[in-house]
Amino acid sequence: MTLAFALAGLGGFNAHGAGFLQAARDSDVRPDLVTATSGQIVVLAAYLAGKPDLKKDLIDPALKDDKFAQLRTLLFGYRGVFEPATAEAWARLVTPPWFGTDISFYADKLLPAQVYKPTRSDEVIDGIADTFNHSEIGVVFNAYDPVAGTGRLFGNERARALLPEESNVPVLHEQYSSDPRLGHQGPREEAILPIDAEAVKAALWLSLYGFAGMPMGLIDGAYHRSCIVSELHTCDDLFVCRPLAKGWGKEGLPRSYFDVQDWNTEMWFSVGYKAEIDAMKRINSLIRDERMKAVDMREIEPETPAGYFNYFIEREAVFQRAYDDAMPKFAAYKTGRAAR
Repeated sequence: MTLAFALAGLGGFNAHGAGFLQAARDSDVRPDLVTATSGQIVVLAAYLAGKPDLKKDLIDPALKDDKFAQLRTLLFGYRGVFEPATAEAWARLVTPPWFGTDISFYADKLLPAQVYKPTRSDEVIDGIADTFNHSEIGVVFNAYDPVAGTGRLFGNERARALLPEESNVPVLHEQYSSDPRLGHQGPREEAILPIDAEAVKAALWLSLYGFAGMPMGLIDGAYHRSCIVSELHTCDDLFVCRPLAKGWGKEGLPRSYFDVQDWNTEMWFSVGYKAEIDAMKRINSLIRDERMKAVDMREIEPETPAGYFNYFIEREAVFQRAYDDAMPKFAAYKTGRAAR
């Protein structure tokens, strides 16, 4: 493999990837492999299908000067992509029980996780899957298992042939190291799985669609990894196309509530990207300086999410969980050090 593209998806900014791919086509630059996340999957399918103008099918010129286009999309949905889950919301309200014992019950009723529902037809989804599977260019995209907290990679036959053999060895269960110093290593990402319609549906399942009825129990992989770079360490050249700037600049720091929400989203997507890119830069540095070595890493982390109302008051239970998790790992570390 000599040339790879990595496309980072983000709703409302997929035109960034479309412009990049259009430039590649017009420059007669053809990649061996392309990774994509979220909405860039749709853009990539259009590129591989040979559509001559990637802007035409993505951008509606009628909305160019429409100052209320964003608000109408928020209220009424995006035609052909999603629409408000109005019927589902009413069904929750009229279905008993109507009274609960805590605030979470009423939040589930009045502020449900599902705000929209997807409206892409089966024909569109099948078309994307078929385009990827018949492409001579390798394709890899991702989805996320929010229960297990692990990612899933999907790729066509060309991608599985190009990527290192270790990327294609199925790892279906949590890994336990044979080295007692390392202990439990946690779940590893599975092998690159075949692409089908359900995989495409899962990779395009937004969090605002709710977490009931997720295809294959998976959602959009960009929430886990906004850009797939780590697997591309065997390529000679890599173009990474992401739609977010590195920083805000001195004049653009958040001033309003909406600025802060934008900041949260940009930081959320940027932090994962930075980790992926820094890993590639580190590999390059180690190879260049011949300083490679193995680092034994142990993670101390909670088993459950924090909870929206738990970010202000420090709790003894949090302290105790970290303590109880760390103690046996320190014991294993000391045993390993003594055995060296």
